[in-house]
Amino acid sequence: MQQTSYTTKRNPYQAYRRTQIETATKEQLLIMLYDGAIHYLKRAKVRMEEEPATEESLTEKTNLILKAQDIILELMAALDMDNGGEIAKSLFGLYEYMNWRLNQANIRREVPALNEVVTLLSDLRQTWDEAIQKAQRDGSVPAAPGVSSASQ
Repeated sequence: MQQTSYTTKRNPYQAYRRTQIETATKEQLLIMLYDGAIHYLKRAKVRMEEEPATEESLTEKTNLILKAQDIILELMAALDMDNGGEIAKSLFGLYEYMNWRLNQANIRREVPALNEVVTLLSDLRQTWDEAIQKAQRDGSVPAAPGVSSASQ
């Protein structure tokens, strides 16, 4: 029997979210990762635009950007560089670029850098979502090229 933590008992949303993650396919997890990074960056933008900037808003902005960067690093780690070919290499380079832009956004409080990364992540999310839906309609098993199945 699995133990339920005190936090999960008190917060049904966390229990629901945990179940959602634990039962998701790797394709669904990919979409969730993109959604999470986009969500954190949009919240960071709100905090970054607050005037006057407070220590609290700057700290939260930094923490939100770091959470998005953690997700991007997870996306990078999930790439199968041995078998993913040019797609994996291209995605790796794009993720590196996003991390670099997020560092700039964080250090210099550059909203345009945040917007750029949100746009890139949103485009990737939409592309993967469309590919997954098409594969499901066609009855084939959707495959995320360049994504290692060992990373599940």
